[in-house]
Amino acid sequence: MPEQFARNSRSWVLIAGLLFMGQTGCQARVAERLRVSKAPTASLLGEVRLAPHARLPAYTAIDLARRPLQLHEQPQPPSECDAANRRSRTPVQRADSGGLNGIAVAASDFTHTPHHKPREHRVVIEHCQLKPALVAATSGDTLTVENRDSYAFEPLVGPSYYATALPSHERLKLPLEPGIDAIQCSPGAPCGRTDLLVFMHPVHAVTDAIGKFHIDALPAQELVRITAWHPLFEPSETFVWLEPGEQGHVVLELQPKARFVPPPP
Repeated sequence: MPEQFARNSRSWVLIAGLLFMGQTGCQARVAERLRVSKAPTASLLGEVRLAPHARLPAYTAIDLARRPLQLHEQPQPPSECDAANRRSRTPVQRADSGGLNGIAVAASDFTHTPHHKPREHRVVIEHCQLKPALVAATSGDTLTVENRDSYAFEPLVGPSYYATALPSHERLKLPLEPGIDAIQCSPGAPCGRTDLLVFMHPVHAVTDAIGKFHIDALPAQELVRITAWHPLFEPSETFVWLEPGEQGHVVLELQPKARFVPPPP
């Protein structure tokens, strides 16, 4: 137990560093933003793979639904939602090449923050499932949640006192602040899960269907930490130093967290 607690503590310290790196006080932030357009950058290509001999992890049923503090009656969801929620338990898949999709990759330990234009991120409920399964955003961005099903699901974003029904083809728009959370629905009508990571900086990416990622504004002439992260896996990291305009390449391997590894068939 002490070893597990220490390991989990180190993971949260690492994640907190990823979310808040380089933002050490108001004056420092202002100074960095003034220099941001002159800061040299490079680009980074990479791949996130499943560790050798590891098995794909899966959420449990309790990980896919959030209970609001105030409960109320809710109509029975469509019968096809049962199969959709079973699929939602394994959001990360392994491509034939070994790459893992839907993994967040972020930089930290740098001093010059690239310019970021706020953008909108979209999450939809479609066929009883929240999609995409993971969103990596930057503080100041916005999140739009849209229900494309005929059933009025009740998505819960962050700590919620009560769940509000989202009728078909209506949207919920929210500002994003730094932190880690999950979008879920209530246990009476689960709709899968979208993991949400909001960083203080824009130097991050999410792996594609074959586990590849691209960061096109990586701070140059600095030793930058690169971390791959997902709630189902232990974090994995490496360091890169790139000259201005240079293109680097890294490969990161992820080991599933023990509690999410299903028993052998």
